[in-house]
Amino acid sequence: MADVDLDFSELLPVAAEIEREAHEVAQEAYPVTKKMAAKLQRDWRRNARSSAGAHGKHYPRSITSEQRFSTDGPDWEVGPDRAMPQGGMGRGFEWGSVHQPPHNDMGQAMATLEPLFEAAAKKIADGFMS
Repeated sequence: MADVDLDFSELLPVAAEIEREAHEVAQEAYPVTKKMAAKLQRDWRRNARSSAGAHGKHYPRSITSEQRFSTDGPDWEVGPDRAMPQGGMGRGFEWGSVHQPPHNDMGQAMATLEPLFEAAAKKIADGFMS
């Protein structure tokens, strides 16, 4: 019976190059993601200030952003902080309740942010593809 030699050692330099490029993409994406998270927080707060009224006067300040640990790349969480006054009321403000219609403050902020984020991601991708 003949021996079969399966040798993938030629793939190791390719894998190293992919890993290096992934690290560079993450480095490029970090400031963009941070900036977009700050913009989302700002716009969402602005929308909430105009829609929350007197009954939700603390809600806009409860909308925060913070970086989350991730090994996959830059990751931020933006939204109402339940530990802050009226932060636990985010679902009611955003999606409505039996007492009020949905405010959709996050949805409006995301609608303006999404094309900016996509353009920034495309710019980063194009830079590494060329």
